[in-house]
Amino acid sequence: MPALTPRQRFLKERQRKQNLTFAVTGAVMAALALLSVLVLSGLVLVPFGNDFSKATKYASAGTIPCPAGDATPVAAASIKVQVLNTTSRQGLASEATNMLTAAGYTPLEAGNSSPEYAGTVEIDAGPAAVNDAYTVARFFPKSKVVLTEATDKTVSVLLGTFYDGPLSADEIKRISESAETIASPDGCLALSDEDAARATAQSGAQSGAQSGAQSGQSGN
Repeated sequence: MPALTPRQRFLKERQRKQNLTFAVTGAVMAALALLSVLVLSGLVLVPFGNDFSKATKYASAGTIPCPAGDATPVAAASIKVQVLNTTSRQGLASEATNMLTAAGYTPLEAGNSSPEYAGTVEIDAGPAAVNDAYTVARFFPKSKVVLTEATDKTVSVLLGTFYDGPLSADEIKRISESAETIASPDGCLALSDEDAARATAQSGAQSGAQSGAQSGQSGN
């Protein structure tokens, strides 16, 4: 082959550098595009600014919901609650029902349920009764509130294997008179905007009804 002239060598070297630059740039762009797809799909988490890649997870049936709104206790008289004994120990549901009655509630008739709940106390409620459930849960230490698909306002208290029995009269009185905001338990999931609005609307209506009843009594 004839020897290349200086100009030909210059042009050939420039072409080689351009090809290398284009190849590297293309590879980097392809890698960034792949990484973006993986991040947006949630398969890869970036160590910062990661919120955009996370879909908000709301409470659903079977999970532990957070209380809605300011989560102040709901008026006892407006809560529809039923205590169910899931164990073979007789009389637990009746004792717990009597405890709630002493606290100002008007519970439904106590009953039994199966299978046995292998815990302390599970309190089931639909989205509209979440704050009601947390209000009742104050009388059952170590209980947990579980969201259901129920559309009504019934709160079901399932007494489990490790339930120790009702509180003392002093504890019942202390809790009944407390207006402290109900704290959210660890690991709870927020209600969706629709469910939260339903829960707070119900709580507000109940509080208004209670205030109205108290005002009426004061005027008599």
